[in-house]
Amino acid sequence: MTILRRMESLERRLRSGTWGLARARATAEEICGDKVGIRALVRELFGEDVEVRKRAADVARRITDRDGGSLERYADELAGLLETLPVEESRTRWHLGMVVPRVARTRMQRLRAARTMSLLAADESNVVRCSAVEGLGLLALQEASLRDEAEEMVERFLRDGTKAMKCRVRAVQRLWAKAERGKK
Repeated sequence: MTILRRMESLERRLRSGTWGLARARATAEEICGDKVGIRALVRELFGEDVEVRKRAADVARRITDRDGGSLERYADELAGLLETLPVEESRTRWHLGMVVPRVARTRMQRLRAARTMSLLAADESNVVRCSAVEGLGLLALQEASLRDEAEEMVERFLRDGTKAMKCRVRAVQRLWAKAERGKK
């Protein structure tokens, strides 16, 4: 009965009220280590309601801001969802553009995510392009074969990108620098 209540609580949270960063973070905190809650969240990502899907993607992103471990088992499904979302769902694609690289654990998952990030880099939505450069930068930390492609994207976005894109590029560069310092 408790499991059912938690699932209903998540559904209610995603479907009602005003949505914002604080609510997304609170929802993520509530279900972060809860397998039943995570399963319910993933189910909502694949639902028909576009607004609920966007909110669920936002929660998934907030969960992976700290640790993607609870969503790793859904890496392939989330990558497939991101690849098939329509252009009109730019906010959902933006959030999943951050989630998919964070939960990719196998080489095949990272390479698949990198292909998707490369496609997203040409998206019409600025926020989606921002997630693409950050996502590819994260993937390049774990998959050395992606570093050249990531560096090329970083250079291109620094040269031709919007202010937001340049901000995300600098965040990627800081991550890379931190990782290099950690190797020494």
